[in-house]
Amino acid sequence: MFRMAKEKRFTQQAVITLMNHSIYQFGNSMSLIFLNLYLWRLTNSLLINGLFNLIALFAQAITTFSIGKIAKKKGRLMAYRSGIFITTLFYFFVLIAQEHIVSYFAFFALLKGIGQALYWLGYFTIVHEVSTDKNRHRYLGWNQIVTNGTNLAGPAVAGFIIGLYAGFQGYMIVFAAAFIMFIIAAVGSLQIKKEETHHRAYYMKYLPQMIKREPGFTKTLFGWFVIGFPHGILSFIPSILLYNIFQEEQSVAYLNVVFLSLSIIASYMISRFARMEGTVLYLTISAAGLMLSSFFLLSEVAIWSVVLFMSIQSLFKPLQQNSYEAYYYSWVNRLPLKENFRVETIVLREAIINLGRGMGIILFLIFSRDIHTSSIPWIIFAVAAFQWLIPYLANDQKPTSLKKRSSIGERLN
Repeated sequence: MFRMAKEKRFTQQAVITLMNHSIYQFGNSMSLIFLNLYLWRLTNSLLINGLFNLIALFAQAITTFSIGKIAKKKGRLMAYRSGIFITTLFYFFVLIAQEHIVSYFAFFALLKGIGQALYWLGYFTIVHEVSTDKNRHRYLGWNQIVTNGTNLAGPAVAGFIIGLYAGFQGYMIVFAAAFIMFIIAAVGSLQIKKEETHHRAYYMKYLPQMIKREPGFTKTLFGWFVIGFPHGILSFIPSILLYNIFQEEQSVAYLNVVFLSLSIIASYMISRFARMEGTVLYLTISAAGLMLSSFFLLSEVAIWSVVLFMSIQSLFKPLQQNSYEAYYYSWVNRLPLKENFRVETIVLREAIINLGRGMGIILFLIFSRDIHTSSIPWIIFAVAAFQWLIPYLANDQKPTSLKKRSSIGERLN
């Protein structure tokens, strides 16, 4: 049970990538939840919080699509390292602006979105390079474990620090610590080797031809939009709901530890036992679980319902994310251009999922501008029900490109 087959083992570069991602993500997790709470404490406005996240997500989507060609020509490390640098700059400006961040929240949202776009474009391209179809489920599982582990420790440490100080001093200490973690991540990125490739051309212009030849790829892209819908809402609403119930940051942080512990357990099980042939089954189970979690909020928004909602979400969200991500990565080797279209597939994924996140926030802001409104549970239920589309979108036949190479691919020979 615990012996690892040779083809599922990680390379040295895979381990280095995971380690550096954990450093980056620790800084991100320390600050991201409390950045939204910081804005909430300063404004008590769902509109400001919603707009901040909306601008950041649309900036991330536009930047991802715009920078793709440059990242392909200059290499994914350029995007990866630039993303870390801009994120470091973001927290440097937060430390300078402090409470004045409200006056310039649009600028900060743009900076955050651009930094996130560059980092994730570079990182997800690297993920495909350092993993194979044989060990990708395992790598993505460990990626979730690392992400959730740092997301568990970061808010717990940050919540403890904030609780030690009155006013907003604790927040500034947390943001300063995050700033230091991003500097360490920038240094660590120097250990990742530059990709050796002879194909620097940007092939996004062939996307219409590939979509025409492989209709299943169109469904796969739309799936990221569907998955993104609840992400935008859940990026800031749960922490605000919990803060309004408990009226203290430590409780939000410690409950986050519980939720992420459940995600780590789920991610570990996925990394050990998930197989590509079970993708549709996993996505069906996760859709059922995500919808079940939203039922509890329909009765009332209280401690028990929010905790149950987040607990069940924490168990089933990694299953959906990992299964669909592994399925999407499998398309890279199934499309006519194969690995030469790798950067473009990541650009499409990041741009589309962030558009979905942004549309989720727009939907939320249209129907809910107050934290006490009764429409919040129904919006969350609606976007959860929407997830039933995902198993259908992943249930395709083998692409024709496996049977016969297209004229697009032949142009590379």
